[in-house]
Amino acid sequence: MVTVPDADGPIAPSPQLPDDPQQARSDIRLLTEGSVIQADGYCDQPYVVIAADGAWVCVVTSSDDHEGDPSQRIVSRRSVDHGLTWTDPVDVEPREGPEASWAVPLVLPSGRIYVFYTYNSTGLREVITDTGTSPRVDTLGDMAFRYSDDHGQSWSQQRYVVPMRTFDIDRRNPYGGKVLFWWSVGKPEIIGDAVYISASKVGGFRDEGLGFQRTSEGFVVRSENILTESDPAAITWTTLPDGDVGLRAPAGDVSEEHKLVGLSGGLGGSLYCTYRTEIGYVGAAYSRDGGRTWTDPDFARYASGRPIKNPRAATFVWNCGDGRYLLWHHNNSNTWFGTYRNPVWLSGGVERDGVIAWSEPELALYADDPQTSMSYPDLVQDGGRFWVTETQKSVARVHALSPDLLEGLWQHDRAAVSTEGLVYDSADPRPVALPPLQLRRGNWRIEDARAGFTFDLWITPGAPDQVLAEQRDDIGRGWLLRQSGSDRVQLTLNDGRRECSWTSDPGTLEPGRSTHLVAIVDGGPKLILFVADGILQDGGDARPYGWGRFAPDLRCVTTAEPVRTSGPLRIYDRPLRVAEAVAAYRAGS
Repeated sequence: MVTVPDADGPIAPSPQLPDDPQQARSDIRLLTEGSVIQADGYCDQPYVVIAADGAWVCVVTSSDDHEGDPSQRIVSRRSVDHGLTWTDPVDVEPREGPEASWAVPLVLPSGRIYVFYTYNSTGLREVITDTGTSPRVDTLGDMAFRYSDDHGQSWSQQRYVVPMRTFDIDRRNPYGGKVLFWWSVGKPEIIGDAVYISASKVGGFRDEGLGFQRTSEGFVVRSENILTESDPAAITWTTLPDGDVGLRAPAGDVSEEHKLVGLSGGLGGSLYCTYRTEIGYVGAAYSRDGGRTWTDPDFARYASGRPIKNPRAATFVWNCGDGRYLLWHHNNSNTWFGTYRNPVWLSGGVERDGVIAWSEPELALYADDPQTSMSYPDLVQDGGRFWVTETQKSVARVHALSPDLLEGLWQHDRAAVSTEGLVYDSADPRPVALPPLQLRRGNWRIEDARAGFTFDLWITPGAPDQVLAEQRDDIGRGWLLRQSGSDRVQLTLNDGRRECSWTSDPGTLEPGRSTHLVAIVDGGPKLILFVADGILQDGGDARPYGWGRFAPDLRCVTTAEPVRTSGPLRIYDRPLRVAEAVAAYRAGS
């Protein structure tokens, strides 16, 4: 390996970040609180590896204009201050073309950094679709790669190619398999003594202006000698799974953007893979033989057995060590691309007997504008801390994650009941004046992760529309929790200017059974969440979402009236995390 002096200077600590960034005054979940990686032209898949000199090296699929532009290429940047600032870009592939796209980096124990990407070696300028042609030529050609031996400051002059075996889906594409359509979004993984790169094959395109993948399925390329072979031309590769069929979806024809991890008990042989579908749920499969065969396709599932919702958007699993995992998803079951990628949710996984049990999700990132999308993330683990990157395709950022949030995800089945922010408890006979439950201070946003409040109550169903708890004045200002019909609960918020409400999922209440319900009003993303008997409601089969948005200009909903409740009630002057709501249910009444 060539050693090059670090032109960026020594690696710096992160003095700007507190020990727990969630304790910062600002809400670190807010999109614009992140540090910008790139904000010029088009930028996608901002993926980071940590170089041997300690710097972060980020590779980005970039162009001068838009996704699929002829100038689409691969660039890299370095950061020596944990993503706060970045160097100017260095070309991995130049803008002169042909198109180079969808780069995924890998750093070896030796310090060498590889970057693998889709390279339009065919020279095609359009592709055949169902009813015509499309100018998108950035998901076809070779799996190419270059490498860096100077910590990502420059890249090899020579380009190399990973051979890919054809499947039946390739031979059924418009070119009979002579042109391969594919792309990758999952960073390569070192598992045991091998390296695995997950990717997606495309069998055909719909004719919708730019061309959308009509059929797709997953595959893996594995190298057994890349960790020890210094000559890139001598690296060997195997395309998996065995046979002619890749990883398919549980239903529908779309199975794409695969991301795999190794499981701790498999000694390199047990793998877990997640991927997006067109049916509103996260696809998932296990392999117990190093990717040669896979279980029948299924959905990723919470520990309760419910399938995890996700639109046609990237959904990634990450191995965080010690049998712990994270899953990025969007917690809604819309079935198209659209603007369904805001907010972002994380679930924590714990491996048990070779299977990952996923926690109820927590909201991790949001943008004020519901039309803003965030996707194609990466997880950065450095010095015991965690960050995520993401992109809106025009701006890429990196965000610190709260250790408390992560521990809550991984300890979801044994978290402690919190009393922080508890301002009212019906079990306490002492009179108490409820402090203001504010979402704004006049016209000003509350720039605090604690903005919002929570109602925690036990409900015995009664007559439809019965009042469960309230604090309202004679003009209706305040808040109200009431039974809606026979089996739902509605929360109404009124500040005297505007009224907002959200109703729980059908089946929340059952006759003759006591139900624990936590209504979380989160003033950051302006969401109302219901957690019923330890389960974050997701809409079930009735609707794509279990959470609802309220008006961004809603202010204070507290009045001078006393709190009235029909059963046990606790009120917090902050939005509880979902893990805290689960803990309250487990603690019982």
